[in-house]
Amino acid sequence: MNRGMPFTNWPALSVLFLGLFVLGCGSSGPEKHPVTGIVTYQGKPLPLGRVSFVPETGRAADPAHLDESGRYQLELPAGKYSVAVIAMPPRPGGRPDPTVEGGIDYTGVPEVRSLIPKKYNRTTTSGIVVQVENKKANRIDIHLK
Repeated sequence: MNRGMPFTNWPALSVLFLGLFVLGCGSSGPEKHPVTGIVTYQGKPLPLGRVSFVPETGRAADPAHLDESGRYQLELPAGKYSVAVIAMPPRPGGRPDPTVEGGIDYTGVPEVRSLIPKKYNRTTTSGIVVQVENKKANRIDIHLK
């Protein structure tokens, strides 16, 4: 019984399937728009920290880090967002210790204090709500009191 010629061009077939897979994995989801701004506290730019935007529905974007001038930038889909800001300086000192959570033992090292009131650390208490507009660059400055 003749079973025919066996298929011997598996590499070509693999490349074909890989190409189809890559074409089918294009970026999906809503269009994103540039968002930039400066975060200030009591009229002065925050020299460190991060700002988080949480949409009314859907998943929060990765936080944007503040530079030494308080500036941030990221891209977001259009919509309404609650905002949180964290401005906690790094904690100096400590010693490596794999037996404690985080791997650093800070026993005897003073706590660091946030540069801003804690209410701004959570979207549920910050009171900051902003709108990202469709089809344009958005300048959203955040002024904390």
